[in-house]
Amino acid sequence: MNPLDDELRSALRKTEPSPDFTQRVMQRIEAEGREQPARWSWWSWLAQAWRVPMLRWAATAVACIALAVGIAEYQRYRRVRAEGEMARAQVMLALEIASNKLNVALAPVQQVEGHQVRRPPSGARGRADSKAQPPR
Repeated sequence: MNPLDDELRSALRKTEPSPDFTQRVMQRIEAEGREQPARWSWWSWLAQAWRVPMLRWAATAVACIALAVGIAEYQRYRRVRAEGEMARAQVMLALEIASNKLNVALAPVQQVEGHQVRRPPSGARGRADSKAQPPR
């Protein structure tokens, strides 16, 4: 036979427990019975509560409602932001038009006062050109 088989056979051989085995087991059982029961943690309470089917359904429903409200609020946020960006673009265009109109009105006044300032015509000065060229 194999030495491993011999070791296994001797390790698994039936042996009688020591005479005080029963007494030690009973003392251990009594000692554990006298100890205070462990306090429930939040996780153990949640795990125990999660076993109730009605609570699971309610928690799932609340999670679905929260998700739906979150999606709706995010869509509202995106819509408001887009409206704000559109309003900003309109304000910038209005300011540019007002600036061009003021430049047209200012040119004759400066010409009368003798302060001839060369300004580009109102149509030549666009949004991209005004940023690309330094002021004169």
